[in-house]
Amino acid sequence: MITKFKSLSNKQVKRFVSLILIVVLGAGSSAAVFGMSNDVTITDGTDVTKFRTLHNETGAVLRQAGIFVDNEKDKVIRTDLANNQVEIVIKRAFTVDVFFDGEWHSYEVNDGTVADLIASHDIPAGDGFHVSVPMDEPLVDGMRIVISRLIPINVLVDGETRAVSVPEGTVTDALKFLEISTSPDDIVSEPLDRAIEDGLSITVNRVEVNEVTEREPIPFATEVKKSDSLSRGEFKIEVAGVNGEKDVTKRIKYIDGKPSQVEVLAENILKAPVNQIKIVGTKPTAKHRAGRVSISEENGTIVDENGNVYHYTRVLNGVCTAYTNSKKEGGARTSTGQLAKFGLVAVNPKEIPYGTLLYIPGYGFCVAADTGGALLKGQVLVDVFFNTKAECNDWGRRYLKVYPLRPAS
Repeated sequence: MITKFKSLSNKQVKRFVSLILIVVLGAGSSAAVFGMSNDVTITDGTDVTKFRTLHNETGAVLRQAGIFVDNEKDKVIRTDLANNQVEIVIKRAFTVDVFFDGEWHSYEVNDGTVADLIASHDIPAGDGFHVSVPMDEPLVDGMRIVISRLIPINVLVDGETRAVSVPEGTVTDALKFLEISTSPDDIVSEPLDRAIEDGLSITVNRVEVNEVTEREPIPFATEVKKSDSLSRGEFKIEVAGVNGEKDVTKRIKYIDGKPSQVEVLAENILKAPVNQIKIVGTKPTAKHRAGRVSISEENGTIVDENGNVYHYTRVLNGVCTAYTNSKKEGGARTSTGQLAKFGLVAVNPKEIPYGTLLYIPGYGFCVAADTGGALLKGQVLVDVFFNTKAECNDWGRRYLKVYPLRPAS
C-alpha cells in the first residue's frame, strides 16, 4: 500500500486530498445548518401552522409562514422551548360592546374575561348593578354585555311574597330574570311590557283548567194537590219523592288551586227522579177558629170550646203518623203502662216528656204516654192513636205543628 501510494504522482495526491476535504467540509456544513434551524408552531385562532426555519427573528418567521399581523392591535406571544422548539401564539384584536349609562360603548381587546374588561376600563359594575354575562366568561368577538341598575320590587307568586332586586327592563324581563315561568293562562297583575319601577308589586296567579266528570243527584220536583180534609198549614205526602242521578262533565278553571269558574259541557242522565206528590190542606188554619178551638200564635195561647185558655212556650214541627190497637185481648198497653186509647200519643220522651199535655191540629188535646222505634230515631215527631185502622189510613202521614201546653188557667 505504501509503495503504491508513493508511486502516485504529486498531482494525483493533491486531487485525492482535495476530494477528502470537500466530503468532510460538506458533512460539517450540513450538521451546522441543522443545528441552527428551529421547529416552529404558530397558533392563530383556530389555525395551527408547523414548519422548520433557519430564521430566528419573530417577524421573519411570521413572514416566512405567510402570516401577517397588525403590530398596533394584534398581540404576538412567543415561547422558546428546549431543542429549538418555538411556539408563537397570535391573539387577534376583536370588538366587544358594553351597554351602560344609557348607551353602547365599543372596546378592542385581544383576550381576557368580562371581569378583566370591566376592571381595565373602570366600567361601573359593582354593588347595585347587574351584568348580563358571567364575570368569568371569556371575551369573544361580537360579545354584547349589558350592565343594568338593580331595582327593588315585590313579587307574589305560588303563595310566597318575595322582596327582590331585578335589572332595568320590563315585567317580562323581570320574570325571566327571576326564573318565574308563566303559562298563557296565568294572570299577571301588571302589563308584561310595563317598565320596572322602584317598589313595583307584581302578582302572578296560577291558572289551571281541568275537565272532570262528577255524579250528581237530580232533585225531585213536588206536585202540590189541595184538599179541604186538611187544615191550612197541614199537609201529607201521598207519593214520596226520589232523587235521580246524572253524570255531569264540567270544565273547571282554578286560580291558585281554588275553583273560580265552572262550565257544564255535557250531562248524562242515569236515573230519572220520581216527583213527590204533596196534599196541602185548605181548611182555615188553627190561627183562626177551627171548630171550637182557636190558636193565637201572637199571644202563645190556645182556647178550647169551653173557653179554657192554654199557654204554650214553644212549637214543634215534624211528621205525625197514626197507629191503632193490636189484636191482643184487652188491648195493648203504652210504655207508661196505660191501655192504648184515643187521646194518648207516642213520642220521644227525651224530646217530649211523658205526661206532657199536647195540642195537635186535626187530632185535638192529647197526652204523651207511649213511644216507638221511629220516634226514638227521630224519624217521627208524634204517633197519634186511633181506635180503627181505617182512621189511621185516613190520617196518613202529616207534617204538623205540635204545641206542648201548660195546664188551663
